[in-house]
Amino acid sequence: MSDPVLTEEPLQFGDGGRLFGILTLPSMSHRKAPGLPVFVFLNAGLLHRVGPRRLYVHLARDLSRMGFSSLRVDLAGIGDSPPRPGLTNQQSVAADYDEILRVLESRLARVPLILAGLCSGADNAIRLAPKDSRVVGLVLLDPVCSPDDGFSARAFVSKYTNTARYVAWLKRRFEAPTTQPRGSQEQIDPLTLRDAPTLEQLRDAPLEQLRSAFESIRERDGRVLSVFTQYALQYYNQAGQLARVLGVAGYQQFCTELFWPQAEHTYTLELHRRRLIDAIKTWAGGFIRSRIDVTRNIGTD
Repeated sequence: MSDPVLTEEPLQFGDGGRLFGILTLPSMSHRKAPGLPVFVFLNAGLLHRVGPRRLYVHLARDLSRMGFSSLRVDLAGIGDSPPRPGLTNQQSVAADYDEILRVLESRLARVPLILAGLCSGADNAIRLAPKDSRVVGLVLLDPVCSPDDGFSARAFVSKYTNTARYVAWLKRRFEAPTTQPRGSQEQIDPLTLRDAPTLEQLRDAPLEQLRSAFESIRERDGRVLSVFTQYALQYYNQAGQLARVLGVAGYQQFCTELFWPQAEHTYTLELHRRRLIDAIKTWAGGFIRSRIDVTRNIGTD
């Protein structure tokens, strides 16, 4: 693409050039603060580097206009990157991440990072963050969250006070049946690599990994943005639930937690995609303000 405020460069990197990604860089005139973290967009399910409905493309370009660099990459076995035979998914992701760090260091030096991912991409970000001191930010879209004590009661009330549920039942009751079976109209969601977990699985799942990711970001003076959509209703149904489940000290000071039950998991509607992009840009602006403050303080010492 041709844009005076940013450049996009295809990268073939890693062992034998096995990984492919797009590095988006702001022009010199749009680099508003030194030392800003670089966004790394991690694959979701079977989708390649563009994200659902080109979400990562639009995000990368909008963030670049704010002064942020970013890399959206095809992990092994997805898009233009071949699989790594003989490795489990987690081993493959870890190997890919090492290659990502090397290419970013060769191009941009050692820089702080923000890991961003939807669904299984969020899962990977949570696993990687505690192990890498460069990670100072997380954007988690529909991450896993255990139910809290009030979850079941809220779910019960919501089920029987939801007018949309009764409207849908009436439509099914009185509409003429179609000649085409409903099942034949359904499309396979490429994000189903990570199925929505059951309540039993969530209650049995250890929270230590998730808590460790959040605590590592807090210790690095970073920030976390978590966004939950209707996909998460099976395990999350109130803003603030993640904070209560984690019990991480100082959560409100470094975490933003949003609950959008009307939005679909893959942000099908342009309205919801735009809302998400704006929320991420607002959240990312906190890093710009922090870096400007640091620069000013250095200048006055």
